[in-house]
Amino acid sequence: MRKDFYIFRHGETDYNRERRWQGCGIDAELNADGLVQAQNLAVRLENAGLEHIYSSNLRRALQTARIVAGHLHIGVDVVPELREGCFGEAEGMFKSEIAVKYADIYKEWYSETDNMNVRFPGGESKAEMQARMFAALEKLLDKPYGVVGIASHGSSIRYLLYKFGLPPHRMENTALFRLIYENGLWRLEN
Repeated sequence: MRKDFYIFRHGETDYNRERRWQGCGIDAELNADGLVQAQNLAVRLENAGLEHIYSSNLRRALQTARIVAGHLHIGVDVVPELREGCFGEAEGMFKSEIAVKYADIYKEWYSETDNMNVRFPGGESKAEMQARMFAALEKLLDKPYGVVGIASHGSSIRYLLYKFGLPPHRMENTALFRLIYENGLWRLEN
């Protein structure tokens, strides 16, 4: 059995533009640029053979998924486990404020040692995000579609893909990745 997952980050929101952390507790919509980014993503995915899209329940991802699905004439189902990570008390704050208020955690969050257990007060750890996202993908293996889209979020995608060897990195809105499951093995393709 083979399943292809085209995993993409949502389009831009005003929070992204302002460099504020959204997390799962901020349910912002796409801004005008984000809507254009989603339309451009739909064009990029025209020849991917997508049969269905599964999306986070947060508006920014769901809007992106619906724009892509509308362009490709396929359906969308919501999978809440594909949501962004919970950043607890850091949600809604400017990145510059977080760097001051939670200096040690912020430094550890972006450290090259990549401590997967780091978390903000009241939030999820990187390891918890990764486990949640991977469990969601494993459940999708039972679905009837062979090629699907996954609409999700920067941190959740980042730490999911870290499991497959992609070092954590800054990703643009509507960044696109391809993860393949075949004969019991997972592999990440560019």
